[in-house]
Formats: sequence, structure tokens, C-alpha cells
Amino acid sequence: MEVTLVCAVVGAAEGAFPVVIGGSKSVLDLKKEIKAKNSNAIKAEANQIHLFLAKKGDQWLPVDDPAAIQLPKGKIHHDIQAAIGGKSMSATESVHHCLYTENKMPQPAMGQIHVLVVGNPTTRPSSKIQRDQLNEILDSNKKAKIADSMSFPFSEIDKIMPASCYTQTSKSIPDDKLDALHGYFTPVFKGFGEFMTRNETKRKYFILPVLASVCALFEDARILADEVVVGEHVHGEVALDFLIKRGDKRVCVVVAKREDFQQGLAQAYVGCEVLADTEGLTKVYSIVTNFVEWFFSRSVEGQVERTSPVTISMAKSVPTRASVKNIAGMIYSILSEDD
Repeated sequence: MEVTLVCAVVGAAEGAFPVVIGGSKSVLDLKKEIKAKNSNAIKAEANQIHLFLAKKGDQWLPVDDPAAIQLPKGKIHHDIQAAIGGKSMSATESVHHCLYTENKMPQPAMGQIHVLVVGNPTTRPSSKIQRDQLNEILDSNKKAKIADSMSFPFSEIDKIMPASCYTQTSKSIPDDKLDALHGYFTPVFKGFGEFMTRNETKRKYFILPVLASVCALFEDARILADEVVVGEHVHGEVALDFLIKRGDKRVCVVVAKREDFQQGLAQAYVGCEVLADTEGLTKVYSIVTNFVEWFFSRSVEGQVERTSPVTISMAKSVPTRASVKNIAGMIYSILSEDD
């Protein structure tokens, strides 16, 4: 089913224009249509365009709203600044998903603006604003220690880096590699005994084989242990239990201390921002886990997305093959070129 979306280029003295696109088409397809429709005002390539929903509360932005009236004048109202400082539409999702499933928006109609187009990276102020806010938190925490996840208060960081939901795909690893990984757990669990203790060091012996088995599928994947990353513009020093590198892919891995996943997530989020800062990356992944529960997150140009917890199931005190396959497959998908 096709939908007509009225689009406005932020910061350009141009009128809004309609774009007709199928709901099942991807947001990247929408970017291409927008670029083709108004290439004069949009200098960036289609895949470099950022799209944001033009919302007024939980409704579409009316054309007679003060924020909308300023758009064709090339002026950026504070409501528009706030909108483009939020989460952009994911290029890989369908238009229908972004509009209705994720954001619960009503059907687009006449007299509304639906999509804000940022075709010039300098138009978007969110990165610097967010970084300044993050640095205020990091600088104000005088008791911060490099290896202490309490340095990064989740409640404060979550306010400036709220996470939206995403689904991490799982890519099947070869059966022989999966069999070897799964077979490892029987003697190790027998030798270590009860693993659900507050001993994070013990849990690393269960987590590391999962990471290593996936990394072994690539010639250029490496795992760094007990890595401390230090920011340049982000004022953070973050201790990571593991850091996976493959090409320009980075995955921060944090073992949840004392079952406190929120602190682990905050630590991982700051780690992602530090890596994005120092290495010039636009996408950084993180994993926070106690081995049984796994949270996968990604920071895409400063916007945080996170999965629901993915669980390893147990049978006869050993992880099930299917659940190990799912977790390993998610890491495999992240490190693969097709992600």
C-alpha cells in the first residue's frame, strides 16, 4: 500500500514536497526518492541523508504550526531542532514499520508535514549537544574510577541517550563450529560447578568461548581483553572486559557486575561513544551479559538502539544447543559484512 509523505528539507529555503512510496519499501528507498525529487536542495548522497518524523506530540506537524511555517524560510524552529536531535529513521527498516509499528503514528493526511530531511550534516546539532551533556555527567562525577561502572550513572545517561528497540539478526554458524562450542560447555560446567554466582571472573570462562568461536570464523577478527578506551572529545575512560575488532567493526563487551545490567549498559554506552570519538566511527556495537542474559546494543551516530534481553536456556545444567546457536549467530551477524 502506497503512502504520500510531505517532506521538508531542514535549513533550506525550499517549500515542502510530496513523495509517494510503498509502505513495504525501505527507508533507504525513501531517501533515494527524496533525493531524486529535490536534488538541488539536498547535496548529500541518498545514503548520507538523515530522515526524522515531523511530529507534534503523537500527531503529525500541522502546516500552520510556527515550526512548520519557518521551514520554507530556511529557519530552524526549536521544535524542529528537538526533532532532528532525536532518533533518525533506520535505513534498513520499512517505511510502514517506522511510521506505524515503531512510532504508532496516524495515517498521513493533507495539511501536514511528515518527514524532516537533513541533507547537510552540519544542520544537525544533536551530536555536539549530546556530547556536551554527556561530558557534564562524566566531569561532575568526581568519584569516578576507570574500572568502576558506577562512574556512569545509568539514569542520567539514559536521559540524554535514550535507547529505542531494534532486532538483532542471527546468522547461522557452521554446524561443526557450533558442535565444538556447545561441546565445550559440558566439561567446563562440570568442572566449575554452579556458575550463577557473583564471581564475574568465573563467568568470563563461559562468555569468552562464545566470542572466540565466532571470531575464529574470520581471518581478521581480534579480541582484546581488559581493554581501557580513553576519549578525546568525550571525557571518559572506560574499562571493557573484551573489545572485538574486525575491520571498522567494534563490539564493546561488558560483563554485568553484581547482576546490575543498567550499570553495565551505561558503561557500554559510554565505551561506544569513546570509540566513535577516537576512531571516527558512525556505528559501534556493545554486548552486556552475565552469560545467561545478553543485551545487544548499537550506537548509530550517537543514537542508541537496544534489543530485549536474549536468554541462553539451560537443560541438565548445560546451555542448550539452540540458544547457544542463536547468541553466537547474532555476534556472527554483527561482524559479517552484510550487517
